[in-house]
Amino acid sequence: MAARFVRSTGDAEDVAQEAFLRAYRGLGAFRGDARFSTWLYRITWNLCADWLRRHRRAGRDDHSIEEAIELADGRVDVEKGLLAAEEKRAVRETLGSLDEKYRSVVVLLYYQKMSYEEISDVLGIPLKTVETRLYRARRLLKGRLERRGVGGTI
Repeated sequence: MAARFVRSTGDAEDVAQEAFLRAYRGLGAFRGDARFSTWLYRITWNLCADWLRRHRRAGRDDHSIEEAIELADGRVDVEKGLLAAEEKRAVRETLGSLDEKYRSVVVLLYYQKMSYEEISDVLGIPLKTVETRLYRARRLLKGRLERRGVGGTI
């Protein structure tokens, strides 16, 4: 989760480490009202949101190693791999350009595979707000990707 929000490997590791430390230190405060994973996601989300507020920066993308590994996979046609990598990069950049409230619901749904209810719990927002933000985020992503000439469905 931290890697998807922070997008810098070193910073994401720092955020994740801080999340686990805070969870460990706060185990006594865990009431069990929600699942442990939801509680841990909430701690991580809060740290990611804090990091994003402190480190707003545009255009930085530290996923070139990930793309190189994907392209080096012998099972993938190089040309198709290059096109897929370019599309993934465009989606990541476009997602990164969204306001935090829209980016968060998209990342939690599609990358963290959370249900709407879990997203509501993690972000501390009503279920209807999750639905509304996802609807708006999809519209924004689709429009921005179409302007960049990137196809696909969101």
